[in-house]
Amino acid sequence: MPATTVYPRISYAEAEASLPASSSRPPSAETIQKLQARGTLVVLDDDPTGTQTVHDITVLTTFETEVLITQLKTKEPGFFILTNSRAYHHNEASTILQTLLQNLHSAAAQTFTPVEIVLRSDSTLRGHFPLENDLTSSIFGPFDTWLLAPSFFQGGRVTIDDVHYALDAADDSTLVPVGDTPSAQDRSFGFRSSNLRDWVAEKCGCKHIPEVVSISTEELRGGDDAASKLAQRLRTLASSKSEKDRPPVIIPNTFTPADMETLVAAIALAPSVRLLCRTGASFVSTRLGISTIPPLTPSQLFPKSSHPPIGGLIVIGSYVPRTTAQRTYLLSHCSSHTRHFEIDIAELLNRATESTNESSDLVQSISQQVDTALSSGKDAVVSTSRTLISPEDGKESLALGSIVTGVLVDIVRGISVRPRYVIAKGGITSSDIATEALAMKKARVVGQAATGVPLWRSDQSVGQPKWPDVPYVVFPGNVGTGKTLGELVAAYRGAELNEEWNI
Repeated sequence: MPATTVYPRISYAEAEASLPASSSRPPSAETIQKLQARGTLVVLDDDPTGTQTVHDITVLTTFETEVLITQLKTKEPGFFILTNSRAYHHNEASTILQTLLQNLHSAAAQTFTPVEIVLRSDSTLRGHFPLENDLTSSIFGPFDTWLLAPSFFQGGRVTIDDVHYALDAADDSTLVPVGDTPSAQDRSFGFRSSNLRDWVAEKCGCKHIPEVVSISTEELRGGDDAASKLAQRLRTLASSKSEKDRPPVIIPNTFTPADMETLVAAIALAPSVRLLCRTGASFVSTRLGISTIPPLTPSQLFPKSSHPPIGGLIVIGSYVPRTTAQRTYLLSHCSSHTRHFEIDIAELLNRATESTNESSDLVQSISQQVDTALSSGKDAVVSTSRTLISPEDGKESLALGSIVTGVLVDIVRGISVRPRYVIAKGGITSSDIATEALAMKKARVVGQAATGVPLWRSDQSVGQPKWPDVPYVVFPGNVGTGKTLGELVAAYRGAELNEEWNI
């Protein structure tokens, strides 16, 4: 493979100033109507953090045909299905997704419902590409083109000149080429290319590399007729015949929500073009016409009570540097009202190797201690140790992660005291806690706990969730400043609780 092009870090402010002027054009009612005419938007989310820009929308964590039929009959404009495919190796992910797609195809046929699929994936490019696109194409295709739009503006993930960047967590002012971020070093989904053209080629390998077409920022900001001109480009691209096995891939250079709005308006004006979209979270909210609302406040979540308060539960599994910094601040800033239970991963693996009973004893002990902490009004923090144990082999790395997450799941499953809220830190962690520990099969995204941090409530119409109506915070590993987690826990705590109950 040719040498990877190295791109410099750039100032966010300077990059923004170098681009043409932008004006916000929220989707009109007519645009939204045209988009809805394309069919129910079904967002296949490879971990639950994809709900970080939406509110008042359903999430399914199961995909039995009957459940999908019931959901499609609601006629909601769109909904999410959590695949959690990023937690699985290629072969397992393929089996899961193929079953899901077949069930969805059957449910859509039985309800006479046209659907349009979005593959929501990581805004720092981890995930099963092109596997998920290929499988979706085999069942719902053929598609005229694939759209690759990983921008997530609230998290500082943007695309300029086909190069994808992530805002540096250390200073929140520098854009780092995504190939230079920790995500690129992921054992299972690592990559070298920051340029999305090169990234597509890198992920597709030497064979079956599709044509790649860019939409420049200048085109997206081309005035009042920008959307109509882009719609014509889409139609022209769809009508061209490619001899390649995969359709062309479109890369939109989106830097702001207004850029995404223009792109979505162009899609609305090109109803005949069949798109398969692989995107970050920002595309989904724009495509559905979901406006931004402020994060929900503690007073909106927690009614006043005359009873002594029960503590909250915080589960931290993510290992990325930002999560580690957030854990450090949380434990320092909230030390007066938290109890920390750290799982030593090296010790855990030794126990698991030596005896299943040893691991079970550890889980039971921590669950009981958490019960005691919660009952006394303390917030319980359950986290993994911060020394990263990561095998070189991607499959082994995923297997190790599964063992660790499984212990967190067992601990939460063993807790008997109903907490005031649950925060799960990390994509895979939050998925497994929701689906396995809390038995959520259907949830409602009620809003955001903080910018880019989804807040769910379980829906009792499907399954039997462990703690119905307990607010569930899906906290992505790489979102927020170093203080966001600690500030959220402190806000949920509320000064009035500490004063009134002397906790």
